[in-house]
Amino acid sequence: MLYRYVYNTVMSNLSFQKVEKTVGLSDFRASLATHLAKAREKPLIVSARRSEDSFIVLSVDAYNALVEVRENEIDSRELVRLVKANKGKKRIPWKR
Repeated sequence: MLYRYVYNTVMSNLSFQKVEKTVGLSDFRASLATHLAKAREKPLIVSARRSEDSFIVLSVDAYNALVEVRENEIDSRELVRLVKANKGKKRIPWKR
């Protein structure tokens, strides 16, 4: 669900899309500066050939945007839970 939400969300000129290309670890190390510059534009998958491990390289802005989306989702679920828990109960007035 989070992936679907992030995939369709545009946050401060940052949109998340499926990653097109996977880069091998040796190629990533050989052209580190170039690949890090590309990771600023969109996420980059780095895979190790000998193992099944793959890693996603994100810019700090993209990572922070993902964290913000996750925090917003948690907050909205908590709000829904609190509203459901308060159904039918007398509300406390703001003024006395």
